[in-house]
Amino acid sequence: MSFTGFTPTTISFLNDLGHNNNKEWFEARRDIYEEHVLQPMRDLTAGLEPCMKEIDPYIDTTPVINKTISRIYRDTRFSNDKRPLRNDLWITFRRPKNEWGNVPEFYFYFTPERYEFGMGFYCATPANMSKIREHIDRCPELFQPIVDFYDSHKVYRLGGEEYKKTIVNTHTESFQKWLQKKSLYVSSGNELDEAFFSPQLASRLEKAFWEHSDLYRFITKGIHE
Repeated sequence: MSFTGFTPTTISFLNDLGHNNNKEWFEARRDIYEEHVLQPMRDLTAGLEPCMKEIDPYIDTTPVINKTISRIYRDTRFSNDKRPLRNDLWITFRRPKNEWGNVPEFYFYFTPERYEFGMGFYCATPANMSKIREHIDRCPELFQPIVDFYDSHKVYRLGGEEYKKTIVNTHTESFQKWLQKKSLYVSSGNELDEAFFSPQLASRLEKAFWEHSDLYRFITKGIHE
């Protein structure tokens, strides 16, 4: 099925789940979850597949839970938060799990109040951030247009924790906010709007993912050279 947007029931269900966070309540309303939460996520994932495969044919686009689509049940084994279910959900596109943490990913995340999308690392390894900096050292002329793009497009925010100790380098000032990151991602956040409840959301994500593709290819090449 083609993606037609999430529905007001999507949000009301997630709001109610936040106040009734228990397995019994959820299982009694699983049909609402299946129709208004999970199925639109599957449709959105499937609709974005051609875009993602053109960006990187190795990206996993299988529209199923625990591959591209987040689970509704939380893993509480190592968390102080023992609530069994989550009412914030996401879709991620990345290379297979055996490379998880070592490659950037494209993502779409939403809560009952807002949604966000972007590209980057959930948690980059120090070794891979070092490889990216080395790639910048080798190819600053290829990285400069990427930096210029994000400096001129204020809709995207560069995020990620920075090193406490400055990494000394000889690059221009415009490179510094990238070079000082322990992990990095670019994102755009939005309050729930008309696009969220319409097919326009898929087009918005596709446009953003294409705009992030040069950065994605640059850092992926740096990691795998």
